[in-house]
Amino acid sequence: MIQYLKFGILFLLCITIGSLFAQKLSIDKTYEISGKANRGFLGDIRIDENTDRVELTYCTKSNDRVAKFETYVFDSEFNFKEIKSEELEFDKARTTYNWFKYKGDVYVVEAISVESNLVGTLVLKKKLITYDWNWFWGGYDKNVKLLEKIKPKNDEGNKYYLHKKAENDQTGEVLVIVGEKQQGKGADPYSYAKNFSSLVINKDLDIVSVEEFKFDCPQTITRAVLVGKSEAEIDEDAEDISESDLALIFAPFGGPGTKKIADPNPSNYTFLRVQNDAKILQRTAIISPNAAWAISSIATVNGQTYIYGPSKEEDAYANQTLVGDLDAMKWKAFQVAKLNSKGVDWITATLIDEFEEKAQGGPNQKRIPAYKGKKFRSAGIVVANDNIFILGQNFKVDDSGVKLFTDPVMFQFNGTGSLKAQYGLRREENSAAAKFSPCLQEILLSNDGKSVYWMIGEIKGIREDRELGNSKYKVLLYPNVAKIKLGEGTIGDFQFFGQEKYFLNNSIPFLPLDQSKSVVFFGESKNGRTLWFGKMPTE
Repeated sequence: MIQYLKFGILFLLCITIGSLFAQKLSIDKTYEISGKANRGFLGDIRIDENTDRVELTYCTKSNDRVAKFETYVFDSEFNFKEIKSEELEFDKARTTYNWFKYKGDVYVVEAISVESNLVGTLVLKKKLITYDWNWFWGGYDKNVKLLEKIKPKNDEGNKYYLHKKAENDQTGEVLVIVGEKQQGKGADPYSYAKNFSSLVINKDLDIVSVEEFKFDCPQTITRAVLVGKSEAEIDEDAEDISESDLALIFAPFGGPGTKKIADPNPSNYTFLRVQNDAKILQRTAIISPNAAWAISSIATVNGQTYIYGPSKEEDAYANQTLVGDLDAMKWKAFQVAKLNSKGVDWITATLIDEFEEKAQGGPNQKRIPAYKGKKFRSAGIVVANDNIFILGQNFKVDDSGVKLFTDPVMFQFNGTGSLKAQYGLRREENSAAAKFSPCLQEILLSNDGKSVYWMIGEIKGIREDRELGNSKYKVLLYPNVAKIKLGEGTIGDFQFFGQEKYFLNNSIPFLPLDQSKSVVFFGESKNGRTLWFGKMPTE
């Protein structure tokens, strides 16, 4: 079985496929939908292989009370069979189609936003979130307005020092990780870095949930990432914690004047996982092989937690070394740790030189991109048949400080964290959109479990469509696929599909059809009017 967890753009997919012989399409078909359907959104895809039916339902607004639904019916070979149309009042539509999430043109949520002042004190602001329905893409556009602010205090009257926050836009609550700022005679100046609390504050500024946790020595938080419940995909840059937990990494705080109070070992890291109701799910001590560990991301896969990122040996503490532009630093190693619910399974540190020694590309690829120990963006982690794949992309920085993404690279580790190979692709597209946006990357597992397929979503550009004042953006990306043999750690040549004329649907790039024998790419033309079905045999 393959488990996916992706931090990046647009979508997540878990499928299994078989041998990618010759990487050719057995079916390459198109169909043109109506202009009305194209001005709406694809709400649902229903597939029944027993009755040989594939149904695609599009939705758009008919009038102020009624939505129109057009369902296009195909057989499993994507031959068009019929179109079914119906108009339903909004309340009836919500009952008929559970994916129809329309709650009215506009609705408002009162919520809380969090920030800190110049000395780190927790400051709360009320905010008003206005959601405007967009019929063009089938969801709500969000607008946030900040209102008045207030400084809360704990029961002893001590102000809170804000360390991290995560706002829940569904309930209006906010989860904060704070430290106690003691005041008065005998106050501990480092209490804010030792005596922590996780708090949930509701929209009325009431603290509705509290859980305290303490450290013997001062700590600094080096990384905070939202991790999904039940392996759900979470954007690593997201702040809405409504469907996730908050994962935190603590490292000892030290430096001049702290010799008597600092942890003598700067490598004593701690992992903490906090639910969005403030409950602490896990606290695990981690001895890092290197004191300076710039964690790229934290991911949960199949009940296990993976923590990874570059590192280097230092005598100093994290608050002294993990400062400035970490992407620009030259690191000496790349660390990966695997945690179970009770502790650490293992942690490894692979020297950067070993990555370059094990770098490879396809047989006909002239230049092989490699990880150099800096300027690398993580794109997620995949665990497949006792192999761990960390996906990412190199980048450079222009004179104005903007990141320009270059070639995708991927690391293959075995089940205990030893590096087996590094793969790099010299991408086909170098458009402005490709430079400014990280590319989509997916790993697909073969039926026999002996191979995987690395799929790169090549970015041709970005299209903005407008209709009746609404707009939506579509990334024009097509699949570029290569086979990797797990045991040998070798990669074949890449093959792309769609001929750069048809592009993957950004929400549903694959159809879950005939998965044991094929993978079905699902896309459309640039203007969205023409559907594209590309079936790739995998037997």
